[in-house]
Amino acid sequence: MTRFRATPLGLVLVALALLSGCAGERALYRGDPEHSGRYLGTGVLEAKSPVWERSLGAKTYAPPLVSSSHVFIGDNDGVMHALSLEDGSPQWEVSTDGNIEAAPALADGVLYFGSWDGEVRAIEVDSGRERWSFVTGGRVYSAPTVVGDRLYVGSGDGNLYALNRKTGEQIWQFETGDGVYSSPAVVAGLIVFGSLDGNVYAVSAGNGEEQWRFATGKRVFASPAADPRAVAIGSYDATMYLLDTGSGTELWRFRTGNRIYASAALVPESVIFASTDGYLFSVARTTGVKNWEFRTGDKIYSSPAVTPETVYIGGTDGYLYALDRTNGEQRWRHELGDRIFAGPVVQGSRVVVVTESGTVTALE
Repeated sequence: MTRFRATPLGLVLVALALLSGCAGERALYRGDPEHSGRYLGTGVLEAKSPVWERSLGAKTYAPPLVSSSHVFIGDNDGVMHALSLEDGSPQWEVSTDGNIEAAPALADGVLYFGSWDGEVRAIEVDSGRERWSFVTGGRVYSAPTVVGDRLYVGSGDGNLYALNRKTGEQIWQFETGDGVYSSPAVVAGLIVFGSLDGNVYAVSAGNGEEQWRFATGKRVFASPAADPRAVAIGSYDATMYLLDTGSGTELWRFRTGNRIYASAALVPESVIFASTDGYLFSVARTTGVKNWEFRTGDKIYSSPAVTPETVYIGGTDGYLYALDRTNGEQRWRHELGDRIFAGPVVQGSRVVVVTESGTVTALE
């Protein structure tokens, strides 16, 4: 059941004015339907004090979704928050009956997200009204991906679903051997995703028919980063794989010191990714040879956000790091005082990050 919590009238009026800017806008997990992890903004090139901080009041593992005017983020109390990107002020909240641990998707004034109560919801951002909900057979950890009039999302019931994003009606489903916590990437007419059954799958976007599968050594929790030529995805077997998009053929593999939980960033010259061994790696895309590595003070569950010059990554050591994309040298780090599990997001000259305790911080 969705419960919409209204804010005071003044805030509601401000929210309606600001959220009207979302009417024709789209924003997706990892920046695009391919989940490339690339952002066009510059982010923060020199360390500065935060522009604002806002506590959600609950543990938070979900990454934020940042539009041109808002930050949307779910917490482990099952609440989806809409905050102003300008100053962090709350605009509205929608409550569910389970943890929200994945990013939502925004398309044409509608916010789509899943919850551990098994539902995928469509919420009108200017009113908070639920447009539709779709019930799966398991917790929804997967971030939805919206392309055209379709929404693709995985569920803990082992299925990947294709829904009509306007009505919530199911178009097709594809069954795997275990939960689908991976968020699907859409590329070249394919939906690519991982399953806890240890496989990476590519299915037809049109009808959900399997095109190929690739077996890793263990569970695949991470989401893929893709383009028409290659798919980068990590596994619990501590390995990052680069696969051919069309065939699923392995191009190379890179072994780390511990399981890979987070998603990679796929850029023209390299694959940039973190491991729970505490290292962030940049690996040459053509050869699979390491370009550079950067050691943080603890495990990394955060996915990197990459701009033309900089790589941003959060660590469970409590720091947000900004590294030179070319050589991995640290430009700055900002202490947030608590573990960071979710990946940061870049919007223009701002970087937005959330800690485990639910403090959302915007730096500029």
